[in-house]
Amino acid sequence: MGKLEGQKISLVQSIYPQEMHAFRNNLAKFRAKDFHAESVYSTTQRVAQLIKTLKDSDAKNVLLVGHGANLTASIRSLLGFEPGLLRKAGGLDNASVTILETEDCEHFTLKRWNDTSYMDKENKIS
Repeated sequence: MGKLEGQKISLVQSIYPQEMHAFRNNLAKFRAKDFHAESVYSTTQRVAQLIKTLKDSDAKNVLLVGHGANLTASIRSLLGFEPGLLRKAGGLDNASVTILETEDCEHFTLKRWNDTSYMDKENKIS
């Protein structure tokens, strides 16, 4: 996030309301370079390249853990969404589970999105 890194969201929202709206709603309009931040293209391609390196591995299940903004954009990019639609379904909640399936590390099927049901009171281990 460049110069926005570590800042409180409320502060950034008050100083840069249009940019934060773009960040949360239409990443195609977010001007990352204005904040010396990594571009949406760069961050999503970095994740896509990582996934492609797994193609010839013996890995059956892979767990990716990271920041919601990057994971939201990267997952939806892997699913073929254009930059302007990467956040159309909203972002990922903290500690949520999203599951994609692939046979070739290039084409993906969404099996579960933003699931936090494991945190329900009935499901908690006491």
